[in-house]
Amino acid sequence: MEYYKLPVFLIKLKSMLEDRCNQQIISWNDLGNKVIIHQIDQFKSSILPLYFKSSNYSSFQKQLNNYGFKNFRLSSSQYVFYNEDWTYDYKRIHKIIRKGHRKEENVNSTSNFISSLLLLISNQKQLVANIEMIHHQQSMISQNIYHIHTESMKQQDFITNLNELQI
Repeated sequence: MEYYKLPVFLIKLKSMLEDRCNQQIISWNDLGNKVIIHQIDQFKSSILPLYFKSSNYSSFQKQLNNYGFKNFRLSSSQYVFYNEDWTYDYKRIHKIIRKGHRKEENVNSTSNFISSLLLLISNQKQLVANIEMIHHQQSMISQNIYHIHTESMKQQDFITNLNELQI
């Protein structure tokens, strides 16, 4: 997975974990499948401000939750975060990216639905107007047919009268 395709939050998390200076505060576990925050207070005061505009730890947790991470507390200063698709080799990271964008996809799909619905309503109004115009034209044609039929009957009577006079 290339860096530029990752969401900013995941790029920053990846950078935190790859920076050797941070290993006393945040690192992978020995198996490389969990993120351990060893010293939560130092993480809040030193690491978060380096990588994020907000050093609010709950915002960091919410971001992790958005990407499907689970967490548990090891001790008063140690926390573990894990997601089966987030490992030190980043082989399944594409699954996390899809999970993290569910909310955005839902917003987009809702927006697309509303746009489609508005288009359908507009098309329906146009169809109703077309049907009304067709009914009006049909009425005009019926009147013309009646008028032609009436004229035809008059002409038929006239021809019949002429024929009677000639006989």
